Amino acid sequence: MSTVMKTAVYIFVAATVFLAVAACNGTAEIGEVPPDAVCSSIVNAKCVRCHYKTRICDALGTKSVGKWKKSINFMIKQGADLTQDEQNKVIACLSSLPKGSELVCD
Repeated sequence: MSTVMKTAVYIFVAATVFLAVAACNGTAEIGEVPPDAVCSSIVNAKCVRCHYKTRICDALGTKSVGKWKKSINFMIKQGADLTQDEQNKVIACLSSLPKGSELVCD
């Protein structure tokens, strides 16, 4: 096999491995925004253990999905107990709510 061919195969294999690792990096899809009752339930059961609702309410409408992911990941490192499914749902919910939403700010 020629050197050019070996290099092409090496690049192809390296790119395939990179894409496979990137696809399996442990971050699940956020998906659709869950029903209001689900969002409210997770916030009330998980988030309000450590935060007043006003803190969460003040952040609504100001954070992207990526910033909510960072916030939730930080909370998990601090001891928050959320399953991957709950994380996805609360991120989808909080990132879609406008500032002052009654769902969180009641």
